[in-house]
Amino acid sequence: MKKNLVRNVSVHIYDGADLNALADMISDLHADIIERRLKDSGLSPKQQAEVIDRIIENLKSREQNGLIK
Repeated sequence: MKKNLVRNVSVHIYDGADLNALADMISDLHADIIERRLKDSGLSPKQQAEVIDRIIENLKSREQNGLIK
């Protein structure tokens, strides 16, 4: 079993927070994580592209009114 796995992340925002900026920061974090995991995966570039395509398809299938549920 791997050590130091993140199990839960809580984000506390205050009333005056810019939610669009926060959403952009979270999206950037997710992209960085996906990029790092793909680099460490040992997959070929073609396989990595397929993984990304499937992630995009999954996100599009969960989108409702411009929001991903």
